[in-house]
Amino acid sequence: DFEEIIVSFKNYRNITDHVAFVYDLAGGCATWHNVARRNAAATLYPTDFIVIEMDEETSETSGLLKELEKHPEVRALSKERQIDSRNLFGHEMEDVEEPARFKMMTVERENDTIANESNETQHHQRQILAQGLISITKYTGADQLWKKGHTGRGIKVAVFDTGIREHHSSFHNIVERTDWTDENTLDDHIGHGTFVAGVIASTHSQCSGFAPDAEIYAFRVFNRKQVSFTSWFLDAFNYAMQKEIDILNLSIGGPDFLDRPFVEKVLEMSAHGIIVVSAIGNDGPRYGTLNNPADQLDVIGVGGITYEDTVASFSSRGMTTWELPRGYGRVKPDIVAYGKGIRGPTTSGGCRSLSGTSVASPVVAGMVTLLAEMADKEYLNPAMMKQVLTHGAAPIPNAHIFEQGMGKVDLLKAADLVENYLPQASAIPNELDLTKCPYMWPYCTQPAYYSSQPIKVNLTVLNPLSVAGSIRNPRLILNTDGYAENNPLVSAEFSYSDVLWPWSGFLAVSLRVTKAGRLMSGIVSGEVVFDVLSDKEETSVVRVPLRLELAPPPPREKRLLWDQFHSLRYPSGYFPRDNLAIKSDILDWNGDHIHTNFKGLYDHLRAEGYFIETVGTDWTCVDATLYSTLLLVDPEEAYFDEEIAKLASDVYTRGLSLVVVAEWHNVATMKKLKFLDQNTQSWWLPQTGGANLPQLNRVLEPFHMAFSDRVLDATIQADGKSWRYESGTSIFKFPKSGRLFSVLAKDAVSGTRRYFPVMGIYSTGTEPGNGRIALYGDSNCLDGNHRRGGDCHAALDALLDFTCRNKTNERMFPPTLSLKSSFRCDFGNLPVPMDGVHFERYSNVMGEDKLPECLAMVSGIPNISTFTPPVNHSDILPHLPDPKGGFYDNAQQGLPYFALGLFVGACALALYIRFCRMVGGKDLPAFIASQTGQKEGGAEVHKFAPGHIEAPAEIPVVKWGRGGILHKRNSNATSKEVSFKV
Repeated sequence: DFEEIIVSFKNYRNITDHVAFVYDLAGGCATWHNVARRNAAATLYPTDFIVIEMDEETSETSGLLKELEKHPEVRALSKERQIDSRNLFGHEMEDVEEPARFKMMTVERENDTIANESNETQHHQRQILAQGLISITKYTGADQLWKKGHTGRGIKVAVFDTGIREHHSSFHNIVERTDWTDENTLDDHIGHGTFVAGVIASTHSQCSGFAPDAEIYAFRVFNRKQVSFTSWFLDAFNYAMQKEIDILNLSIGGPDFLDRPFVEKVLEMSAHGIIVVSAIGNDGPRYGTLNNPADQLDVIGVGGITYEDTVASFSSRGMTTWELPRGYGRVKPDIVAYGKGIRGPTTSGGCRSLSGTSVASPVVAGMVTLLAEMADKEYLNPAMMKQVLTHGAAPIPNAHIFEQGMGKVDLLKAADLVENYLPQASAIPNELDLTKCPYMWPYCTQPAYYSSQPIKVNLTVLNPLSVAGSIRNPRLILNTDGYAENNPLVSAEFSYSDVLWPWSGFLAVSLRVTKAGRLMSGIVSGEVVFDVLSDKEETSVVRVPLRLELAPPPPREKRLLWDQFHSLRYPSGYFPRDNLAIKSDILDWNGDHIHTNFKGLYDHLRAEGYFIETVGTDWTCVDATLYSTLLLVDPEEAYFDEEIAKLASDVYTRGLSLVVVAEWHNVATMKKLKFLDQNTQSWWLPQTGGANLPQLNRVLEPFHMAFSDRVLDATIQADGKSWRYESGTSIFKFPKSGRLFSVLAKDAVSGTRRYFPVMGIYSTGTEPGNGRIALYGDSNCLDGNHRRGGDCHAALDALLDFTCRNKTNERMFPPTLSLKSSFRCDFGNLPVPMDGVHFERYSNVMGEDKLPECLAMVSGIPNISTFTPPVNHSDILPHLPDPKGGFYDNAQQGLPYFALGLFVGACALALYIRFCRMVGGKDLPAFIASQTGQKEGGAEVHKFAPGHIEAPAEIPVVKWGRGGILHKRNSNATSKEVSFKV
């Protein structure tokens, strides 16, 4: 089998016309065929895509694909993707061979815990709600809308899921059931689709839905194996548009926001006025785990909360990672709704409770159905509905904006807004009070100050005036507290969508403190104002209030710079996980941002008094004199030569220090992580290891440092703390006078256990312009998403004490760890890139057309060799393991070792003379052989590297008896013949 390709066209035509077009373009070449799609969307209606399969790999097929790619009638070529939902009901995923495009967002119900509340009535209601004794519809006020006659009548709701069986007793208005899979059935063999549809429209008295009179269209898009394909969804989406569906619920999601045909089809549905509601994901409480399509601008993304009004632990949270590395993510989810212990119908007609964002999504979809019935149809569109939901929502206490969006949905407040609705453009969030904690985390945790990297806020712009529009004239208007002697204290730069389509777009705001505000402290207020122009020439002015805390710049020793530019992640390419022990998630997709999976580290550093800024450009744009330390954590990107030269110059001459936290990179291990893509029948290969060590070592070369290709696991105990070292690497070389911390670790590549250096500190000199460098080989203990066990914040604190303050933690790095000569590891190799990958496709650095962003600013950088003299590394490890401390200790190579050598040599000479007298002048090795029965040359010889001492596992204990006869004394060790070469 060869890969299947989705050919997307710019126009809808009969499928036979599209096939004929490709046939003509191929010149009658028969090396491909059309993949038949036997469904209503493909056979009864025009379509905008076909699926073709290549019968063989030839120059003709390659030429055909190139011709299609550049043809003006063709929108795009995309690989057909399997949408694998084998893990429908659990957020604890099993080991998988390949990443799933989607999974359904439902988990089995867990025991609910009820928090103490002052309002006993509300507490009692929540208690019996959690026990399933009252309905979620009554608790949220849906019954009050029913009394007014609003039951969802006349609203078409599509449920894309596992289907519903015929004549189900919990529904009385199932208009149509369709199957889009490779199976010939319409029934729900899993139960997920029945439950989700029931939350929206069930008539069961014990588990009633929100809109019992809604018209339900059940789209069966998953088969019995819980598998689907992109093309199945595309056909089903096209059919939904033909049926003029009003609301579409997707209780599914996945991390691949670059599945172009799927994403674009969701946008097209929104443009047709379909309100898409989708689950944000069950990958919480980890940050940076938003799922697609809920993370799209046009979709209502729903997170889950408990009955105690706390964010459910399973609910995925922001920010979006589409915009990284240069930008900053948008706020998602949009809102949160009850998603724990919700009751819904079973396939057999009973009721059960489930939890997950799969449940929260139909809760909102059911509310939207009631609101859509109430709305003036002239105004009803996706932007209008998102407005009333978000404006009517209220933030829940003690939760961040990236956990809950605009807060808990309030059906009755949204209903009031619908009844009084007039179209007006707006933004999410609708105010920027960056001082409001904890809701506006992380903005509220750190003041703005002069010379910092810009503070970036990404607004979602909603335009209910028309499906297409534009942003005009964005500006910052400050109040009087924003000026000093008529000079503004804050400035703003803007970037925004070229076109607001469909119904929405973005406005990115970059705030900077001006020179006039460099010594100011206090609150600055004002408004971000912009105009939205509809395609009907209507203008709507949007005003977003702003509050920002200003402070003088902190001292240099407190300023840290987080490098975001050199982080790459899925779905741009196959970048594997950092912790190889976590087999449930093979992809690195959480952004590696200080505000996503490193959120816990950010909070810790702020608590320690550091100020953390993020840079999304290459290093040529950075003024190194402002910062004490650059944090380079788990990087996958390549580096410009100019960046490397500038960084070396900054460290050697401008006082910048560097903390590098690496990850594994081993080609043999990478090959084991390849998997067969069932869609294309081709192998997916990791583009790098956990980090791109071959490129990272280029950065370290001017400092005569490098990481190895080892993959290590260990437990580290230091300075009274303990943490795990998982899938980390070791230090391969390090310069003289540095200090190396080593640990007894297991090498996953060779299976051996030995001491490896994993952490080191080094000062480039004693002059004021000389910086310091700290290396550590594992980021998992800093990553809050996949860390197992305790964190290693104490180790990072020690490294930052060294780099920022030139203060060495003598307990962690005692003087005995200091190198008297340069170090080069005698075990392992330097890491190399893997053959057969196409890293340049995903890199922002590699490629002839890619240049450093601020190259003109750094044209005067000297050659690296002018300030980094060459070093001849020793060939062996110059230390001995200390069995008490677990380090390579006693690296001193001066007088103590010389004296010890003299003493040992004298003793050996005395023993040799005595033994020669005992054996009557015989050669000592021959004498031992004669007494033990060994044959010369027949014994096992243990060879160790010079200077290396190691105790054999099996030790023969010997003593001299009377008459000079060699006897073996019994011991716990197994007796073994051993020969020694002296």
